[in-house]
Amino acid sequence: MQQNQASAGILSFATYITRYYHDADYIAAHSHTPADVIRNKIGWTQKNVPGPGDHTVAMGIKAARKAMYYAGLRSEDIDLVIWSGEEIKEYRSWPSGPKVQKELGLKKAWSFDMQQRCGTTVAAMMMARNMIRADKSIKNVLIATGYRNSDLIDYNDEAARFMLYLAAGGAACIVQRDCPRNTILEGHCISDGSFSGDVLVPAGGAVKPMTKEALLNNEYRVTCVDQEGMKKRLEMKSLSNWLICIDKALEKSGYNRKDVNYAAMIMVKKSAHDYLMNQLGLKPEQTRYLGEFGHHGQNDQLLSLEMALEENLVKDGDLVLMISAGIGYAWDALLVRWGENKGK
Repeated sequence: MQQNQASAGILSFATYITRYYHDADYIAAHSHTPADVIRNKIGWTQKNVPGPGDHTVAMGIKAARKAMYYAGLRSEDIDLVIWSGEEIKEYRSWPSGPKVQKELGLKKAWSFDMQQRCGTTVAAMMMARNMIRADKSIKNVLIATGYRNSDLIDYNDEAARFMLYLAAGGAACIVQRDCPRNTILEGHCISDGSFSGDVLVPAGGAVKPMTKEALLNNEYRVTCVDQEGMKKRLEMKSLSNWLICIDKALEKSGYNRKDVNYAAMIMVKKSAHDYLMNQLGLKPEQTRYLGEFGHHGQNDQLLSLEMALEENLVKDGDLVLMISAGIGYAWDALLVRWGENKGK
């Protein structure tokens, strides 16, 4: 970090976990994927699904309210709101940041929404840190996110099989200027537009407006246009790009792989998760596989960190690596020095 640059850290964070779930047996009964494949090959046991009132922005607001309470902040203390949640929310073409402001009474703050699919919250942390560095008037940034892309999954769609674990939940964090703890260090991102047309909702956009026929054909659900082709092109490139992002973030921060104490990893199939952990030389207790939650999208890193703190997997002084990725395709890595700020 350059001298005279303002530092930024995670003052507080919180998640919102729904009370409802679909387990492997339920999904197997409603899909073409056997329960033992879900549990043993893909690697998860159940996933959270929304209950009554568990709307995307509503879940982000619940998490944000907790994060503000944990931080001891008042509504007038928040200078900026970044909505990093998904587009599948209460209404289409609806800005979420102003809704968060309204419900939390944040009259002083301004807001904007951003999107990088399941990488958005990690990207938002980088952006919040950089905006704090660039603008002296910004002290406290609230990042709020909600995710319920489970709504988009047709369990009978073979092309969507790799997305069966899409779940629902909310998360939020406060990024603060010169925060006395949990310093956000450096990150690195890669994006590759060659994957931009692989995963999408076929109908409801300008190319194919929604029709009765499209609804009957389930074209309002997400699917993979070329599942086998994407798998062949993506698998090794994805793992390679993650490692590039991780090594670049470490280099920028003045560390290397052996310095990482904990990895807050996006939920992926167990084999990919284990491969990355092995490449980083991390033991099972230095990460947290979210097999009982499913994939909470851009909430995963905060959910992983919350579980790690509850289970004493992270302590003060640890170097925490956040790893994310977003369909389209983008890969992100970000480092956080956890605990009281005592310098490197």
